[in-house]
Amino acid sequence: MINRELAAEVKSLMPSRERETDRNSPVSMWNEMDRLRGKPEPTTVVIFRTRGCSWYDFSSCSMCGYFNDVNTNVGMENLKAQIDKAYDFMENTKILKIFTSGSFLDRREVPKESFDYFMKRMSDKVEKLLVESRTEYVTETTIKDMKSYGIDTRIAIGVESSNDYVVKNKVNKGTNFSKFINAAKTLQKEKVELRSYLLLKPPFMSEEEAVIDAIKSVRDCAPYSTDISVNPMNIQKNTLVEKLWKRGEYRPPWLWSVARVLLETGDVEADVLSYPTGGDRERGAHNDDRDQELVKLIFNSSLNQDFRELQEYYERGEKTKYFSHIRNENRLPVQYDIDSFIRKITSGSVKIQ
Repeated sequence: MINRELAAEVKSLMPSRERETDRNSPVSMWNEMDRLRGKPEPTTVVIFRTRGCSWYDFSSCSMCGYFNDVNTNVGMENLKAQIDKAYDFMENTKILKIFTSGSFLDRREVPKESFDYFMKRMSDKVEKLLVESRTEYVTETTIKDMKSYGIDTRIAIGVESSNDYVVKNKVNKGTNFSKFINAAKTLQKEKVELRSYLLLKPPFMSEEEAVIDAIKSVRDCAPYSTDISVNPMNIQKNTLVEKLWKRGEYRPPWLWSVARVLLETGDVEADVLSYPTGGDRERGAHNDDRDQELVKLIFNSSLNQDFRELQEYYERGEKTKYFSHIRNENRLPVQYDIDSFIRKITSGSVKIQ
């Protein structure tokens, strides 16, 4: 379940969690559109500042930079202050998505008193809630406790891939697909909805391998999921992925790849969606040329679950460079950002022996 060498390398890149930050304010709050009740609706998103994911005590996921926002001195009163600010921020929305640096259901990260305060505080304002958790905290006890407050809630789980080899040797998640299935069955038993997060293009995978893995993972997760969010890699600070990217040994996925995954999984029962963070930017999913229209189509198609315009755009789109990249990448013994690597060779910063 753990590749110890990979875990140690990821751990070595993580900054100290001892830092001075505002413990009484969330990391960030904003409004966006999502479809948690079967239609596009304004949704408030809040990232609470906590003492961090329990997995951080050992290592972290290869792409996750949420540890940059933690503070080990955050206590219950600090969390209550953050909750109050989130409550006041919700003016014109009834839908709320909550994120922490780890798991909202982890009582070490979000103590029971803070959890109870949150659920009681939000019960008169929130009609639909989404919270994120690792699989180990999704138990009958935690779910029954959450349900007792009467807020319609969907649990989000970062599966990343249904392939245990990928999760162990590329993502460093410290879990496996069997644990996801067990958590999903607990949610099904308790009649609680599930959003499954999948990662498109973990490190050490070619573009084509990543697309194939994402499509298979969508199909594997669909029987257990209300919806599936395909998250193309977004390069975050102090992560293994950022280290590889800076060396020209990793390229975020192409937007064409995101479109392929969505279009090739339209027959599954669960909704499949993607809201690319950093889309069309250097650290996020992007094509060789800027393509804001494709980003917009991916987003709107996901919101409306209508992929006809995306299909038309994909079919007529200029993808010569995209498929050329895939062919060239598949010829290499290891994954490189082809364009970045060529620039380094031609500039003399990389010497060919």
